[in-house]
Amino acid sequence: MTQVIDHVSSRALATPRLTAARFGDCAVSYGDLDRIIHDYEPVLSRHGLGPSAALTAGIMGSLPSVSRSESVVEVLAWLSRDIVPAARLRAVS
Repeated sequence: MTQVIDHVSSRALATPRLTAARFGDCAVSYGDLDRIIHDYEPVLSRHGLGPSAALTAGIMGSLPSVSRSESVVEVLAWLSRDIVPAARLRAVS
């Protein structure tokens, strides 16, 4: 998960307006997703949760149509597509 967060942060620096993920009718840019993840981190850490919880909360907070854990996994797979090569990766819609 840390690799995905780092990847989102580096993409946010390079191309903040580029769409990071799209799910249903909603989309989020790398810049917005990075900001949302970092906004969640202090709140979640006060409750003993780590960066992966901030990433999950960021995805669910920025893409309201993501409501099931399977959907979060699909978005995570999409975000990590440049980190871990995946066979037969498809866009999430």
